[in-house]
Formats: sequence, structure tokens, C-alpha cells
Amino acid sequence: MPLRAVVLLLLFCGSLPVCFIRPFYGILLWYVVAFLNPQSFLWGASGVFPWALAIAIPTIAGFVVFSSDWRRMVSPGTLLIVVLWLWFTITSLISTQTPVFMHHASDTWERWSFVTKILLMTLFTIAIVNSFARLRLLVLVAASCFGVFVAKAFPFLIVTGGNYRLYGPERSMIADNNDFGLALNMTLPLFFFLAQTETNRWLKRLFAFLFLITIPAVFFTYSRGALLGLTAVVLLMVLRSKARILLIPVIALGITVALVFAPPEWKHRMNPTREDAIDASANERFNARHFCWNLAQDYPITGGGFATFTPELFSHYAPVALDIRGPHSVYFGVLAEHGFIGLFLYLGLVFFCFKTTSRIKKLATLHDDHTIFQYAQMFRFSLIGFLVSGTFLGRAYFDYFFTIVACIVILSQVAKESWNREAAEERLTEMECIGAGEGAYG
Repeated sequence: MPLRAVVLLLLFCGSLPVCFIRPFYGILLWYVVAFLNPQSFLWGASGVFPWALAIAIPTIAGFVVFSSDWRRMVSPGTLLIVVLWLWFTITSLISTQTPVFMHHASDTWERWSFVTKILLMTLFTIAIVNSFARLRLLVLVAASCFGVFVAKAFPFLIVTGGNYRLYGPERSMIADNNDFGLALNMTLPLFFFLAQTETNRWLKRLFAFLFLITIPAVFFTYSRGALLGLTAVVLLMVLRSKARILLIPVIALGITVALVFAPPEWKHRMNPTREDAIDASANERFNARHFCWNLAQDYPITGGGFATFTPELFSHYAPVALDIRGPHSVYFGVLAEHGFIGLFLYLGLVFFCFKTTSRIKKLATLHDDHTIFQYAQMFRFSLIGFLVSGTFLGRAYFDYFFTIVACIVILSQVAKESWNREAAEERLTEMECIGAGEGAYG
């Protein structure tokens, strides 16, 4: 075992008791493992060890023993997550008992287990991150994890002239260049708004720099879906952000840097007017979407369950039977696996997030709370990056998406608590002033 593996394992094992005693530390460590994926830098058995599970167990146990504040889990957002999980469980039970889907039953339950772990940690994140200070640290950790990838990729882009695609860490949810581009689109708003809300000038400069170099990083994932997501995020940020005066020149510089280094291959791939614009990759997406739609027509209520993209089913429902691929779309993927009800519940969670951020922004304006307003904007734009890029990528159960959902629920809770405390303090001050006045004239 290499020395770096030994050191990392020692640090990891030493952190497990801390996760039990300090569950919030466990939450942060879980997201470091989920996003930064340090195990991908190791070799041998240490690289496939279930790190996330090993962190989740003492973290949850520590919460039950030392905190057990279950009231934070009682909210519309957490209810929607639980209902979505229950529907995933129902579709899994039904599909594994349906003859046409029984051949992928083991894969269905494996995928159900994977998604269940993500949703469970999402719920415990909401329960444990019980203050704005903790929420800020969580966002800093998430942004820093992806900041490492961007900072590492930027010199590579300069040296290679953008002739090679950028990929995420191996054996992770962002290993593919398309998924990596999706994650960067979600992180771009985090860099931008953290550069505005952080008080430390070095952090402000760091996040501003990361925001700048993330734009060419998205370009050179060579993902057309990520490029469309980047375009949507940037345009909406320019239109809806109050800092557009600063945003426009920064974005222009980032795009200029990207285009200067853009090789002919990249320009050819991104050109929608070329003769072969509808290439094999585009045809795969069309084929997968026809498969999803056709399957959902026969099984509109529960779909085919998790992992329903198999050769047997493609041969029956896809226009091109030999083209066995994933859904290539968040929405069509959920539709095929969980039916129209599953898609309705999934989109209901998305609608809740946008409605909640809108409400937070309005209340933050009334309370003159600039930081809360900026955080609501940040999460809103991050969701837009996921939803637009997700139109072309099958990452419906992306842990980063559910992290943003958790952050929105947490922000709503901690903002309300903060504003209630301010109101109570103001009333107390008024009562003390009234009492002092009555005493003076008594």
C-alpha cells in the first residue's frame, strides 16, 4: 500500500470517533468524501473501501445520542423527500415482482440502496446543520471540493491548449466529462456569491478567481449539455443579479480565455450548424428518450423501476435495439424508472425549492438581510445549472442536487429563526424602554 494511502487511512480512521462526538463534523467529512472523492487517488483495496458508509454510521449514531432534534426534519421539504423515497420504494417493489422487469431486480435493489443512502444523509444534513454558521461551512466545503478540481484543471488546460477533455475523479458520480460539466455549472454560482458574501478578502479573491477559471473549465469538458447549462446560468445571473456590473466583464474575460484556447476540435463539436451536428451522441439521446417514453406508455404509474435500461427492454422499446444507453436526461430517466407519478413528485420537489427561494428573497428584502438574500440566489442559480444541464444528462439522483435541496430547506429554517430572534430582541428592547420611561415619570 502506498504511503499516501496509509496516511489517508490513518486520518480517516482517526476521524470516525469525532464523527460520533461531533455529528456536524461527520456531515462535512461525508460531503468531502462524496464530492472530492479522495479515495480515487488511492490504489488497491483502500480505493474501494466504503468510506461514505463508514462516516454515515457514526454521524447518524452521534446525532441520535447527542442531539436527537428531530423537529428540524418536520418541514414541507423533508416531507417531499420522504414521499419521493417512498415512491421509489414502491416502484422498486412492484418492478421486481413484474415478470418483464424481474431480470434486473438485483440491479434495482442495488440502485435503490444507493439512492436511499443519499436521501437519508440529506435528511440528517437538514437536522444537523442547525445554524447559518454551519450552513456557511457546508457551502464552503462543497465549493472548495470542486474548487480543487478547477484549480487542478486550469494549468492542464493551459499546457495542453484545451486539446483534451476534462474529467472528474475516477469511480465517482462526476467521473464522466458530461457529469463533471454538470457539477461545475452547479458550483459556478457558489463561487460567484461566496466572493460577494465572504468577509475575508483572501477568500473573496479566491472564489472570484475560481469563478473566472470555471468558465473555461466547463468549456473544455467538451460537453454540449454542460455548455447549454453554462449559457443558461450565466445569462440568468446577468439578468437577475444585482452585481451584473461586476459580472459582465468577468464573464466576458472567462469566455475570452476559453475561446483563445479553444482548439478546432472543440469548435467543430460545439458548432450547431455543421453538417454532422446530429452525430452518434445526439442519436443516442434521441434513442434513449424514445425508449423512456415508450416504456412509460406501457407502465405509466410505476415505470420499470431503478436500472431499467437493459438490453432486453431496449430491444422491445427503443427504436435502435442495439444502442443500450442510460436515459441521457434527468426527466426522461425518472419517467422511465418511476412513471408519471414519480416524475410529478420529483418535479414537485424542484418546484418547492424555487418557491422557497423566492419566499426567502422577499422576506430577506423586508428584513434588509443581504447575506440571506444572496444565499437564496446562489442556491437558485445552482439548481438552474442542474436542471438545464440535466436535460441532456441522466443524473436524476445526483447527491449534489440533493445537497442543494437540503441547503434550501436549512436556509429557510435558519433565516426564520434568525428573524424571529431579531423581532423578539426588538420587542424586549421596546418593553425595556417603556419600562424605563414609566419609571422615570413614576
